[in-house]
Amino acid sequence: MKDVVLEWCIPYVMPPGKRLLKAVMTAAIVVLLVDMIFYPMILFLPFLIYLVVAILVLRSWKYEYEYVYVNGDLQISKIIRKEKRKDVYHCERNEIEYVTEGRKRIAGCKSYDFTSGWEKGRVYTMKIKNELVYLEPNDEFLEEMSRYRKLEKN
Repeated sequence: MKDVVLEWCIPYVMPPGKRLLKAVMTAAIVVLLVDMIFYPMILFLPFLIYLVVAILVLRSWKYEYEYVYVNGDLQISKIIRKEKRKDVYHCERNEIEYVTEGRKRIAGCKSYDFTSGWEKGRVYTMKIKNELVYLEPNDEFLEEMSRYRKLEKN
């Protein structure tokens, strides 16, 4: 019996809005640090609180998705800061109705986005029961889906 094991990672790309927010937060830290020189007793506690919040927020944006496909089971995990792994989605091949290129929308279906966020990324929509899953598959996964006639061509 031939086992099928596919594994690939998709790093998250920060969208322009989050990049702007990161720049503003970093600039605010620098401004508060400089102002703290002149008013150390007043600004020390607000600076410390803001610094901790900014570090926690910025660190939470460092993640990637790992797709693992083993003998018909697809497991999607979110890896945060290359330290913490969280399983976010699981399905079996017989539950997959189809896989098609692009982001499809169907009324009444719940959608999950496990993509990198990169605007030029190759996104596919996977329909599973009453759910739509957006992912960026590798070529081997697409070949596997075409074997079972679950890959729809546009």
